[in-house]
Amino acid sequence: MRKVEDFAKYKALFLPVIFITGILFSGLFFLRPKIFEIFEIQKKIVKERKTLADLTKKATTLEGLDEAELTEKTEVLLKALPPEKNVANILLAFKVLGSQAGISLQEVQIDSEDTIFLKIQGPLENIISFMEKIETSYPLMRIEEVAVSSKEEGPTQAAIKVKFFFLSLPQTLGPVEVPLSLITPQEEKIYQEISKFTPVLTEENLPPVGGGKENPFAF
Repeated sequence: MRKVEDFAKYKALFLPVIFITGILFSGLFFLRPKIFEIFEIQKKIVKERKTLADLTKKATTLEGLDEAELTEKTEVLLKALPPEKNVANILLAFKVLGSQAGISLQEVQIDSEDTIFLKIQGPLENIISFMEKIETSYPLMRIEEVAVSSKEEGPTQAAIKVKFFFLSLPQTLGPVEVPLSLITPQEEKIYQEISKFTPVLTEENLPPVGGGKENPFAF
């Protein structure tokens, strides 16, 4: 009898409790996507804050660099290592260096993508001077092979295999989270050596713009 009275006492509360519970479960069902959306937004905010912090750090680093020095180094390095392969300019460089050294370019063959084969003739000391100029001028080049032949009469002849260099510019600035790569002491030392080289292609010996292309094979 006591249990029946207790049940009757709380019976009036069952309906509100069931109703409230149903509302809560329904609310969770409909709000669940919104809750996940809020979590995703919070993740994006954290990520964007980190990106902003990385960009701010890079900007601070860049502000501390000498703009004039960077511009000068960039100009030198773009001349030393052109951003694209330009065989015509390399052949023109050989023509200019050959004229300076006092040798005659007899034959030029493009041996591979970055290698050129030369046959030259002239006094031995002039041939040596020509080879020295190749390796102390820019665009950067390196002598791979040399074969010298001389006769009792007539000028000395030499066959030279020369490798030239170019470096494509990066297509992207790299991930934001990666720190800026500053010039290392070793790289600075290399730059100082390159900066002492002599530029071969100047406004004086480059073909005029709009004036027609010079035949690079005509020596």
